[in-house]
Amino acid sequence: MRIGVVAALIVALMGMAACGDDRPGDDVAVPATDPPASAPDIVGVVTRIATFEPVTQDCVEPDPDADPDAPVSSHDPPSCTDPDTPILGTVLVEESPSSTSGDRKISFTVERGTTLLAERNGDYEAASFEDLSEGQRVRAWSTGELRESYPEQGEAAAIVIEEST
Repeated sequence: MRIGVVAALIVALMGMAACGDDRPGDDVAVPATDPPASAPDIVGVVTRIATFEPVTQDCVEPDPDADPDAPVSSHDPPSCTDPDTPILGTVLVEESPSSTSGDRKISFTVERGTTLLAERNGDYEAASFEDLSEGQRVRAWSTGELRESYPEQGEAAAIVIEEST
């Protein structure tokens, strides 16, 4: 009887382990093949791209107990940043870059998990941060709320590089 129960438990555990083999874990990103179904937050032109460069030398570790209202000087050393940060950089998207005032602009932080796609002949293929360039028309979605500033600021959930015409 004992052997039967142990054998049943082993089979059950093996089955549970096998079920997890075909599903990605929490740390595995599944690349998107289509843009989000919702309307984008902005459709416009990329007017600035800044690649994130971690600060790891000649810097100081951030003080978690520092007073946020304390004065800051340009003579202060920079705060160190995590070299393994998921941040790739930022992209500024403007609805109407030729407008002298009032056009909508959003500065998106792009991370490793951001869906980046290029539209080609009505289909979508994976793109990389390096595929983004100034002057491209894009559709962009945020991960949530956009900070009320000018330009607005937020994290990018997806960016689609539109086909050039």
